[in-house]
Amino acid sequence: MSEYSTILYEIDEKNPAICRITMNRPEKRNAINETMAAELIDAFRRVRELPDLSVVVFGGAGDKAFCTGGDLDIFSSWTFLSAMDWLAHDGLDLQHAITGCEKVVIAKIDGYCLAGGLELALCCDLLYANESAMLGITEINMGALPGWGGTARIVRSLPIFKAREIIYSGRKDYTAREMEDMGLLTRVFADDEFEEKFEAVVANIGSKRPLAIRMGKEIMAKSEECGSIETAVALERNSIQWMMSAPEIREFMESMQNPEDFTKRQKKQNLESDQKK
Repeated sequence: MSEYSTILYEIDEKNPAICRITMNRPEKRNAINETMAAELIDAFRRVRELPDLSVVVFGGAGDKAFCTGGDLDIFSSWTFLSAMDWLAHDGLDLQHAITGCEKVVIAKIDGYCLAGGLELALCCDLLYANESAMLGITEINMGALPGWGGTARIVRSLPIFKAREIIYSGRKDYTAREMEDMGLLTRVFADDEFEEKFEAVVANIGSKRPLAIRMGKEIMAKSEECGSIETAVALERNSIQWMMSAPEIREFMESMQNPEDFTKRQKKQNLESDQKK
């Protein structure tokens, strides 16, 4: 898709290692419809193919909501089976697009983050919120349960007794500080300093080498899944050995071992490049 109608897709002008994917239906509190789900899937698959990109900032337009879940208008216009099919297939594809993204996906939570919106946030690597944000998983209030991984992922993100309360209560008024205390959020910043501190985090992570980011994310994910610490350590060791053969890593190591020779060679290469121009 070259253009999107329900999301914004922007490569940061100052730092091309950062991409911003923003749900852009503020009038609907960024609720997800068919088009948005398809566009999000496309956008997250798209950034995966950019080798120089290391960070994706995932947020919602406006200051009212990150995302309030699925657009309920879908359910009024579809049959029950069609709605369930969409939840099962597009929802799963969207989860996989986010979790399978080889970049660090950072959720920027401003305002309400409810139901499917919180489920999408749980697919991200880091979750930052401002102090006035309100969160919750509310599907049980409709006699249902989360359909986009919320019930499964929240018990991997929190102590089981905290996770159960969030699912069983259906509350939509958990404050960001409450969620941080439970262990769900990476960090919460005061509203008046949220933008500044959030952007500092993004700039810091965005300054790291994409290959190291990619491998670090994969090792931690597999370590969580495999159970055996020895298997995880072997994966880590093999990954580092593989990384050391990468040209950018070899270049960096060489610069550390022979800084004077490396600097002279770099100056010579730059001069030759300028002459060719």
